[in-house]
Amino acid sequence: MTEINKGHNGNGGGLDGSGFHRSWFPVGLASDLDNGAVIGVDFLGTRVVAYRDGSGRAVVQSAWCPHLGADLALGQRVDGQIRCAYHHWRFDAAGNCVDIPTGDKIPPVATIFSYPAAEAWGLIWVFNGDTPLFGVPRIPGIEQDDLAFEARLRGIRQVPPWVSTSNGVDFQHLRSLHNLPTSAPEVIEVRDYAIEYRVEAMGYMQHGLITGTNVFAQHLRRQGMDTFMLFAGAPIDQHRSRSFNVVGVRKRGDGDGGRRAVGAELRELCGFVDKLIAEDEPVLNTMRFRKGVLVASDRHLARYFKYVSEFPRGAPPSE
Repeated sequence: MTEINKGHNGNGGGLDGSGFHRSWFPVGLASDLDNGAVIGVDFLGTRVVAYRDGSGRAVVQSAWCPHLGADLALGQRVDGQIRCAYHHWRFDAAGNCVDIPTGDKIPPVATIFSYPAAEAWGLIWVFNGDTPLFGVPRIPGIEQDDLAFEARLRGIRQVPPWVSTSNGVDFQHLRSLHNLPTSAPEVIEVRDYAIEYRVEAMGYMQHGLITGTNVFAQHLRRQGMDTFMLFAGAPIDQHRSRSFNVVGVRKRGDGDGGRRAVGAELRELCGFVDKLIAEDEPVLNTMRFRKGVLVASDRHLARYFKYVSEFPRGAPPSE
């Protein structure tokens, strides 16, 4: 990996600095890798290949073969390893070339970068860096095993993911754009790699958590019903991002009645989330973001932008 910086580079207070944030990014649905599938994803201004190794663990690596630069996503998974389609050079989960069919000696530099990868909430996550600075994003108030959920690919947005994530502390827009009767918390807790807050009122509770600069998750209670959501984006390049979301409700018993109730709750929640996203996207996809004139009601947004400007950045591995 190239040198890491802390974002203060004189360009928009670090909001549009060089490199990409050192964060966990989703590159696909876990189901994308079912049945031995190999996928290629444009990511961080470059490209990665994803597949499962022999034990079923998700592997994400640089997609460019070090031989002639062929896209490894066009290759095949062979014995839990990725084999280039062009000359059948094969690479293990650590990124080492382990076989050249011609019998040539394998050069020590015949390697590809293997990103730290994890699977959670139905998504395949990748960290931009050699070693993760913090844990995989979570949804507050619930463990994955206790959640009935759906993970979904939303599509491409014309803004970096951290712009979309600002929604998580933009309480004005919840009232003005979405007509939601929510109030801003008195304070938000800003940590090195996360922002968290809690709002409670009669019959209403919102526990919000931003992880890194690209994931907003929340536990929302309305009219006695607990719902759980996660919104995440991954940069395609400096200007576009791929958007995912996860929606879930608490699991019920195994009987038919419990399953029907969970299914109904999930359908209702999906409709609610889809409505919110549909209202946001026309604005986000036409936005020319700048940190403009802020007012007192923007105090949490201002703190978020400072957090983003100070967040560690790094370039992906060189091609």
